[in-house]
Amino acid sequence: MLLDPPGTSCTLPHWPYAQAVDEALTARGIAPGKIRAGSMGREHGETMYLMLAWDVSRTHGIGGLRMTWTEETGWAYTPLGANPRIQGPHRPLTPLRRIFARPDDVAEVADRLVRAWRTPTGDYHAEWDAADKMRTAIADFRDHSHSSRPVRHTGGGSADGR
Repeated sequence: MLLDPPGTSCTLPHWPYAQAVDEALTARGIAPGKIRAGSMGREHGETMYLMLAWDVSRTHGIGGLRMTWTEETGWAYTPLGANPRIQGPHRPLTPLRRIFARPDDVAEVADRLVRAWRTPTGDYHAEWDAADKMRTAIADFRDHSHSSRPVRHTGGGSADGR
């Protein structure tokens, strides 16, 4: 079960999605060993991301697995070698057709990868029922983040553009 680090629920608008995915993975008995959630920063448009990783001890293969999610591209995966510095190509998880795929669907796809190193052949078109709420929270996060930026004066007139 993923715990709330102090202040995380206030600072990461997609934290509820991370929790829901973690709960679905835990229910299947394939909790990842590492989870990261964050924002890529202003220089990258503050794109929200999640990273889930299973090392070789948590998989039924010859290496580990990393699954990543961004609000722009959805889910992808990267096979990892026995040494996590050795990794295969980063591939989209095309069966998950939605940016905010249902957590149970994410867990089903992850289960196939973790236990059998295969992606499911079906398509998962359903969107998580809280997806709109997450989109609104992310937009609010950006609005607040941009409004709290200091006005920079670059020369020629006043800071307010006059």
